[in-house]
Amino acid sequence: MDNARKEKRKEKIFKAAVRCFNERGYYETTLDAIAAKAKVSKGGIYYYFNSKKEIFLELFHYRVSKYFDQLKAYIKEEKNPEKRLRIFINKSSQFLKENEDFFRFCLEFLSMAVREPEIRNVMTAFYKDSTNTFKQQIEEGIESGRFKNTDSEKVSRALYLLFMGVFFTHFSINVDFDLMEQQKFQLDNILNSIKKI
Repeated sequence: MDNARKEKRKEKIFKAAVRCFNERGYYETTLDAIAAKAKVSKGGIYYYFNSKKEIFLELFHYRVSKYFDQLKAYIKEEKNPEKRLRIFINKSSQFLKENEDFFRFCLEFLSMAVREPEIRNVMTAFYKDSTNTFKQQIEEGIESGRFKNTDSEKVSRALYLLFMGVFFTHFSINVDFDLMEQQKFQLDNILNSIKKI
């Protein structure tokens, strides 16, 4: 089987797994259920994955890497670090709206980080990648003279917490306001606090 067909089959399994994990949760989802939803044999699942946990972990890595690569491609040509940060966060929010099934799965993934050290380590790596991306933009802004000399670590953490707050709020409450407008307001305030006048 060539690589393109393998990737297509894996993507089919991932799509089925997302639906199963979203409908039943991790513990109630079985490999049989994923195989049935993907319309492949259980042996077909085992051809790619050794266990349900491996599907769970690889699904998160695969999709997050894909989204990060897309986000980085969007900001690659932009020279202004403030605009890069805005594009990165706005596109992240757009991905959230366009891929609700996957991000709903991420809630299940995050909830398991409370009990599962392996998943906690994956989330810690995700946190570090995200904040490092923000920090790089902030430090470039400081070096170019667009941003004040500020604590780039704390600002990058604030940006991460802003996005995660929007993420959790999107899925956990019935909002009575425009969430994206609120995010823009918060982002403007963070960036205005570090911008040189």
